[in-house]
Amino acid sequence: MRNGWHNVLRNKTLSIVTILIIALMFFVFNIVLALRFATDSVITAVGQKIDISVEVQQGVDTYLAQTVVDELKALPEIKDVILVTREQALDNFGSKYPNVIQFLDQHQLDNPLPDVIRIVSQDVSHNNDIIRFLERPKYERILNQSKLKLDTDQKGRNEKIISITKFIKTAGLWLNLIVAFVALLIIFNSISLNIHAHRKEIAIMRLVGARHPFIRGGFIFEGLFYALIAFLISLLFARFTLVYISTNLLNVISNENLLVGLNAILIHFEDNFFITLSWQLLAALTFGLLSSYLAIEMYLRKKRLF
Repeated sequence: MRNGWHNVLRNKTLSIVTILIIALMFFVFNIVLALRFATDSVITAVGQKIDISVEVQQGVDTYLAQTVVDELKALPEIKDVILVTREQALDNFGSKYPNVIQFLDQHQLDNPLPDVIRIVSQDVSHNNDIIRFLERPKYERILNQSKLKLDTDQKGRNEKIISITKFIKTAGLWLNLIVAFVALLIIFNSISLNIHAHRKEIAIMRLVGARHPFIRGGFIFEGLFYALIAFLISLLFARFTLVYISTNLLNVISNENLLVGLNAILIHFEDNFFITLSWQLLAALTFGLLSSYLAIEMYLRKKRLF
């Protein structure tokens, strides 16, 4: 540990540059992680506002429509089901457009609106499965399945939201892997340069009887020190950013969806702070250990010292 710390202090310029770059990598990792939480929350919030509407066949008794509602409520994928009768639909429509009601009354026209079942799913990914459930033959005489099948907007909208969610998760995973790989290479190159600069010292240590674990240990701890210091710096940057968001941005942003995303970031990092801190610290130490071990191992094998 002492040799590793001395190596860090001896090469101040290299150490500072290495630590800052690795800290930037960890900070980018946290930004990607935060964006994923934000987009997931925004998509979930948007999905909760998207319901499935299916018309009830003309002449179907309200009791039969209610039986369908009860069956749908029993499904675990469904959050809520509401039966909107044609009278309720006309009242809602009339409150927004009273002229239309006056026109119907003036010409003694019947209510043209059908009974509608509105369904809110637990997650937008279940919407198309629910639509396929409604297209079963048992509901053919109760529900207007032909119109449901022709309504491609509902299915297309659900598929777009699902595809966006998958893309964000996949892109986030690949970005995190790239960041991890870059951090690994940076530590590896820094340790390799340091080993090359101290190759005479390594040879002297071998001549005086130093064992290979001792030689490895100094450089391995050097890599651990790089990763640990960089992790602490990135943690300070991340905390500063969260404090800035919570004290400034939330007071001036009025967009509802953007507020949902920012709140998701703050809530996650505050409620799961120690969990996030623990596994990121473990990842940092793993990067430092693995990269420094590979660097010293390759050098020792190349020089046939092992």
